[in-house]
Amino acid sequence: MSSARRIESDSGPTRRALGVAASAGARAVCGFRPLASKLRPPFPHLELVPRRALVGALLGSAAPLVILSAPPGSGKTVALAQWAEQERRPVAWLRLDAADNDPAVCLSYLAVALDRVVGLDAEVMALLGLRNPPVQQILAGIAAALVAARPFLFVLDDAQLVQDGRCWDHIAFVLDQQLPASQVAIATRAEPPLPLARLRARGELAEFRLGELAFDRGEADELLARHGVQFDDAALDTLLDLTEGWATGLYLALLAGGGRAPSEWLPHVRGDQREIAAYLLGEVLECQPADLQAFLLQTSVLDELSASLCGAVTGRDDTAAVLTHLARENLFVTSLDDRDEWYRYHHLFAELLRSRLQRERPATLRGLHRRAAAWYAVNDSPVRATDHWLAAGDVHLTVDLVASACDRYLQLGHLESARRLLELFTDEQLTSEPSLTMTAGWVFGAAIGTADEERKWTAVACGMPVDDRPSPDGTVSLRSSQALLRAVLAPDGVTRMLEDARLGVRLETSPGQSGWCEFAHTVLGIARYLNGSFVRVQEPLTKVVEWGAGDPLAQSWALSYLALVDCEQGQWDRAALLASRAETLAPAASPELRPSYSMYLPLLLARARVLSRHDAPRTLLFAEGVDEYIGDMTNRAPWCVLMGRVMLGEVALEQGDLPLARRQSAMASATLAGYPDAGMLARRAVALAGALERRDLTEPVTRAEKRVLELLPTHLTTAQVGARLFVSRATVKTHLRAIYRKLGVGSRAEAVARARDLGLLKS
Repeated sequence: MSSARRIESDSGPTRRALGVAASAGARAVCGFRPLASKLRPPFPHLELVPRRALVGALLGSAAPLVILSAPPGSGKTVALAQWAEQERRPVAWLRLDAADNDPAVCLSYLAVALDRVVGLDAEVMALLGLRNPPVQQILAGIAAALVAARPFLFVLDDAQLVQDGRCWDHIAFVLDQQLPASQVAIATRAEPPLPLARLRARGELAEFRLGELAFDRGEADELLARHGVQFDDAALDTLLDLTEGWATGLYLALLAGGGRAPSEWLPHVRGDQREIAAYLLGEVLECQPADLQAFLLQTSVLDELSASLCGAVTGRDDTAAVLTHLARENLFVTSLDDRDEWYRYHHLFAELLRSRLQRERPATLRGLHRRAAAWYAVNDSPVRATDHWLAAGDVHLTVDLVASACDRYLQLGHLESARRLLELFTDEQLTSEPSLTMTAGWVFGAAIGTADEERKWTAVACGMPVDDRPSPDGTVSLRSSQALLRAVLAPDGVTRMLEDARLGVRLETSPGQSGWCEFAHTVLGIARYLNGSFVRVQEPLTKVVEWGAGDPLAQSWALSYLALVDCEQGQWDRAALLASRAETLAPAASPELRPSYSMYLPLLLARARVLSRHDAPRTLLFAEGVDEYIGDMTNRAPWCVLMGRVMLGEVALEQGDLPLARRQSAMASATLAGYPDAGMLARRAVALAGALERRDLTEPVTRAEKRVLELLPTHLTTAQVGARLFVSRATVKTHLRAIYRKLGVGSRAEAVARARDLGLLKS
């Protein structure tokens, strides 16, 4: 893993706003490049009124959690920025957005932001760059740093944009670990999913809502006076009454006045906040030149603004000057950096501008979205590019970008980012393009789908007709991508899995380029292993290891299966060596990973087998962790689940943990019942069940007795059981006497209960 480097230190207003924290910079993480604009307060060009009373209350709050919860335009961000400006403690700032709904991305940003004030260990930062980062290890590192840190303030702005519960679990963890003298401040439009009632009861929560954020008369008067606007006492009272001290309403009134006397326009201001804002916005727009109005409306489709992006959307070459003018004249925009390269419209202004654009110039929308999408695609922002292309109705233009982006997200372990990207589409759109369908198959079928999504997209992607056109996911063709997906999921059993893996190897012939050649050979080795061809497993897997230049995780996967083969053949020392080599290539592989990639399972099973062979005391504890890991796996392919349950059951039986072994055997039998062709796993599942039966019984139940036993939970009489099995009533009675004797029971009901306890009958 490459060593972490530091981005240049902040300067100017940023350094002042973030105190000593800014000097620490933000460390980049391999595979993750934090946006600097998310790690500092915005830079409003409007001359702001000091919110002395509000900031004083914030500075005086001692609660570990401070929440500013109010509608848009209430001044939450400005209040927090002024607090940060006056704060003596180091300050970390994180502006959240919709992309942070991926737990891996959210955790990375939390770590990078906290690194500025607590100085995380370099190894913790390096772990963030791993595929499927080890969450528990990272959180443990963050906890250690928090305990040792000086008191600090950590600000989370726009928190309402994060809705994933697992992301909030990470934020709650930080709250739980911080020292009493440190604080987390959250600006949001909605109640965050945190245990607020408990924190209130403990006096550990300070809340500031719309009433506390409202401008008082003195502040409103100062705001207007600072910008040369004169209101008499009656007009000021009327404005405050209408806006209720709402910061955005006052700001819009300042702009809408335009030097006119309040009596000319103030009587027309009526309605709720949105109606007031819409009226005042119209007043402001009408005062602007036509070309500036056009710019504002055209660029309202954008979430963030830069000269390059605005130029691409509007076709103008003066966009840098226009943005500078808007900022200088305090028209709608907030700067996101100290170089005035990126801006955003105030949220409410953007919503109102979009409504006006839709109403007045609907014919221009498609072209605006197309140009925005093209710019974002070139500038490596696949979610925004896709969003704009779909808004323009151009599903076909998303294909290459979405397929390659999802492949990259899966490589990084950013599973929720892949899900969010695909969830921009309807099912009809995903099935309208073969490459999108295949991408959905890989994401929902093989990586992160729910049970229903997995079944649906496995069937659709694996069953659709494909051709040899190049596939944007990096495979040589759609045919190859489908063959490998079918081989990984093996919906029709391991015999067909072997055929698909062979096809994938024939098509993917270039090792070291896309990584798919190594992947194809690995899957071929697995398919041969599951079909019981232990000797032939070695050839494709050894190639993957020898190529070396490919994906380290693919090599780890190959080494893990080679270790399992050695376990089957009793080569325990070599198996231990191979498992150790596999672990060095996949250091994140551990049972506590959540969510769990199935690709780590063979390594965990190989380690469990080796531990069991050496009778290590920690074998059963490790096995219990692997049991939970299998339950949490994101890929629920039947062969994969079955392999985990069977091998873990064998380890548990060998170690004498019969309850764990019975549980694994029962789950393996349930999976096997619905799987048409499980190869050698079927034989081993049956063998495991038989071994458990023999372990529990001094004399095993025969096949004929088992047939009678399976009918005992029914209401059939002895004669009816005989008729069902085409044997005489006397024969059934003979079998019953043998069953009662072997189970140590005296009645039919007792026999059923005992058989269920032993796993001979399903519950």
